[in-house]
Amino acid sequence: MTLPFAALGALVAALIETTVLPLFPIAGATINLVFVLAIVATMTMGAEDGLVWGFVGGLMLDMLTPGRPIGATTFTLLIVVGVAVLAARFFAPGRRWPAVAATFVLTGAFHLILLGVLNLTERIDVGALQPRVVFVAAVLNLIVAIPAVIVYAVVERRFGPAERPDW
Repeated sequence: MTLPFAALGALVAALIETTVLPLFPIAGATINLVFVLAIVATMTMGAEDGLVWGFVGGLMLDMLTPGRPIGATTFTLLIVVGVAVLAARFFAPGRRWPAVAATFVLTGAFHLILLGVLNLTERIDVGALQPRVVFVAAVLNLIVAIPAVIVYAVVERRFGPAERPDW
């Protein structure tokens, strides 16, 4: 996947996450679309794609969310993507399903770090983190990660680097 495509995809995902997805909360939680796509891109396509998804998508989320300081979500996404890069090193490159598990596991870390950053910058109460809502968000992110892994696998097979013999 090319980096401009990842940047464009992150912009579209951030727009969907801030405009459409808040209209359909489930048990108080919504899908973190940019987070899911950044983690899946990191673990399936590579660190560069995941970092572009995290940086551009996080910056767009910060600009589109009223009252959120610029860079809070970006910083949080880059930390979580960095953890996903480290986790991806333990799995074979052809394995796609650890990305699905990573979205479930890292959702709690994403919410906790984001709340910590917002507490430092905006003095948001740390007690606002509800474990039930985070668990529901983790399950929703897990459900969204499954088709994302399949789509990334298809895109990589179709547009991935061509195998060429070394001359």
